[in-house]
Amino acid sequence: MKAIRDFLIDERTVIVAILVNTVALFFISSTDSDNSLHRVFFAVDYVCVIFFIIEAGLKIKTDGFRRYWTNTWNRFDFTVVVLSLPVLIEPLGIFDTGAFAVLLTLRLGRLFRLFRAFRFIPNREHLLKGINRALRVSIGVFLALFVINIIFAIGASMLFREASPEFFGNPGLSIYSIFKVFTIEGWYEIPDAIAAGASNTGMAILARVYFVVAVFVGGIIGLSIANAVFVDEMTMDNTEKLESKVDQLLEEVKSLRAELKTNKGE
Repeated sequence: MKAIRDFLIDERTVIVAILVNTVALFFISSTDSDNSLHRVFFAVDYVCVIFFIIEAGLKIKTDGFRRYWTNTWNRFDFTVVVLSLPVLIEPLGIFDTGAFAVLLTLRLGRLFRLFRAFRFIPNREHLLKGINRALRVSIGVFLALFVINIIFAIGASMLFREASPEFFGNPGLSIYSIFKVFTIEGWYEIPDAIAAGASNTGMAILARVYFVVAVFVGGIIGLSIANAVFVDEMTMDNTEKLESKVDQLLEEVKSLRAELKTNKGE
């Protein structure tokens, strides 16, 4: 029994199960529900869910829940398993997903299990620390970008609501449309659409000028600053050893200078 338990909770077994589950999810999402291949891989996916539940239970039984829960990755795994549990009741047909569209999210429970693959990323702790540090430092930049987004969105809604209601018919649409402009990709399509629906040439010119400014402020300058800050914080600890050596070298230079002064004084 111990050999079976060790095999089931072994990291190599877990990663194989995750890979098998990934393949199953790929075929489930790409085939119709009445397809025989879909049913086969649905069964594989179902077995994977049960495997992950058993694995978590064996780890808790082996280490004790308190010790198990002190490990960050165990907590992550446990959360993922719990979030994927609704998948087990899907074949029972208890819910009519056509009548209750929100219950379609139960199917997404399968996808949560794929996040467990993050455990096997090399230097993951180093990477997560960098991401956490970068997110904290970037909060101010992201907040500023959000405020700029709102300002441009309100202005665009006031100016272009009638000419282009599909983009600026309400504040929510305006914010999303300006966000697309900030990403730069395809930004010119929105002012062109406004120009096509504008009642006069002046409105068309105003739209193009307005969105050129929006791209420059939010897309080129804003996103560039956000990206620079994020990357700088992500890579900051890569120079920690070098900085430590430089500090050590400076201390040695100071000591040498002090010693030379002492020798001259003698």
